[in-house]
Amino acid sequence: MKKPKNGKKKFSREYFFVILLFLIILGARLFITLNEPGFEYDAYDALRQAEHIKQTGLPLFQDSLSYSGRILVFPPFFYYLLAGFSFILPLTLVAKLIPSIAFSALVIVIYLIAKHITKNRTAAFIAALFSGFVPVLYTTLNQVSVYSLSLLLIFLLSYAFLRIEEKGFVILSIVLTAVLLLTHTSIFVLLISFLVYFLILRLEKQKLSIKEVETTLFLFFLALWLNILLYKKAFFLHGISFIRQNIPAPLLSAYFMDISFLGVIYAVGLIPLLLGVYAVYHVLFKTRSRAATLFISFALVSFIMLWLKLIPFRAGLLFLSLNLIILSAYSIKIILVSISKTRMPRLSIIAITFIIILFVLTTATPFVSTLTIHRPPAEDIKALEWIKENTHEDDIVLGRVEEGFLINYIAERKNVADSNFLFIKNINQRYEDVNHLFTLRLKSEAVRLINKYDIDYIFLSTRSMDEYSMAELFYAEEDCLELVYDKDALIYEFLRCNIE
Repeated sequence: MKKPKNGKKKFSREYFFVILLFLIILGARLFITLNEPGFEYDAYDALRQAEHIKQTGLPLFQDSLSYSGRILVFPPFFYYLLAGFSFILPLTLVAKLIPSIAFSALVIVIYLIAKHITKNRTAAFIAALFSGFVPVLYTTLNQVSVYSLSLLLIFLLSYAFLRIEEKGFVILSIVLTAVLLLTHTSIFVLLISFLVYFLILRLEKQKLSIKEVETTLFLFFLALWLNILLYKKAFFLHGISFIRQNIPAPLLSAYFMDISFLGVIYAVGLIPLLLGVYAVYHVLFKTRSRAATLFISFALVSFIMLWLKLIPFRAGLLFLSLNLIILSAYSIKIILVSISKTRMPRLSIIAITFIIILFVLTTATPFVSTLTIHRPPAEDIKALEWIKENTHEDDIVLGRVEEGFLINYIAERKNVADSNFLFIKNINQRYEDVNHLFTLRLKSEAVRLINKYDIDYIFLSTRSMDEYSMAELFYAEEDCLELVYDKDALIYEFLRCNIE
């Protein structure tokens, strides 16, 4: 009777600390995000979708405001989740709470994965600690990021795959895949990783699991079929640029940045990176670990997709960093096992403390810098509220592309462009025209572009003034543009003049 009792105590103590870590990280994220009013620019699209679902029960697939009217295609589950909880709590609170919970819950999943790989609770807990404070995760504060849910589901699916031979985990894998397909397309990063995992096993002359192969093929073709149904029109319209979301050429360098060693250190931290890379070397050239090989494959696919610019830079870093952290647990176990073989086993405590201190020291600066939140200034919000109260519902408002969702949500007016570029023809020309309307000096050309997009109002935000180093529109003359709002931000009304 004593053995089960001790086992129960160990189980309780083990998971008590993991749950405590989850609560600490959740508390830290909520403390930061709740003390920052508002959201980042793109978050307002998610808020608008959630509000529409709450009011109608359906996603906003036919959007009359974005690009002055367009079709939207996306998996809606994340927005349904926000809308569902908004019946209990205010949507603005839900939009901060749900992503924070999902990102914080990653520490539990990372712990379970690392423990399964290493069979070492200490190494697994340190990896979970790393995952809770890795700098790149804190770039998502106040974003209402769909990656909060998709990352959690993807790593849950990878954990289920590790235990696929056990009863119930095939069904769990299918259920998680179904939810992921209704959440985000990033599941393909993991499914491709499964295929690379099989390739590495074959190269090492290890036997493949029939259940792993069958499950992977089923999930892969299920995901492929559903995404073809969802995005086939976008593919036929945009061709290969569909892979990069039809992003305008001038913005590609911002969405798909070149990966560098220093960039990875900045996002992941030096210690998880070094420990993760050593684990890759050890597993591939010294020992064999099927479980670790899976996450080596996942890290490799993430790195290659980043290098080839097939995945947005921040999303790719999220995948790469978490996989390196999981692999770092393997290296930590090697260190602890090596110490246990010496006559000074207490050195393990010193080693653990040293690793954690190094992690804190090497991630402190990147961590603090990621807390900078690019939210709309209060002056710009007030200007958009003025537009809502003083303009017609069908009016079209010009703002920077970054401000498009803000115009839709706060002002409830049509925009000329926003950050969702799918299904928009001639996006490079439109993006160039929008920028020119803030920098042009020639009135005749400005009026031509204003008439081209049937613009009624021009919103010159304080952020636009900073970006373009200007205090007013250069071509603003009273015969064509009337300044109707002048309180930090400026709003011009177009008077429908014609230039000969």
